[in-house]
Amino acid sequence: MKQLLPDWAPNIHPLIIHFPIALWLLATLFDLLSVIKPNDSLKKTALSIYCIAALSALAAFLSGSQAINEVAIPFQGEVTAGKHSDWGHYTLYFFLFYAIIRLIAFWKRWDKIKLVAILLLLL
Repeated sequence: MKQLLPDWAPNIHPLIIHFPIALWLLATLFDLLSVIKPNDSLKKTALSIYCIAALSALAAFLSGSQAINEVAIPFQGEVTAGKHSDWGHYTLYFFLFYAIIRLIAFWKRWDKIKLVAILLLLL
């Protein structure tokens, strides 16, 4: 795997970390388009992208967990690395939670008011 990485990348984590963020923004764009122009295919596309974003967040998290063990971090960077890891956890949990809620809402055919009520209850 190392031979496939560019020289500047110590591991695969920096290469995949931006995919969940970009996919999340793309899914949000499809959501907004489906509000402006109601269309089932836009909603299904947004849902699919949210699920792919959640899976890519899992890949980014796992690669980050592996990367932290491979890279030598100076003592001064330990706090920053810890916070970075914490944000990785929070982001992963949010992406997975949101994608699962959206999948359930799609399968159960919940309307928007019921979905918002459930999300508010969970918060």
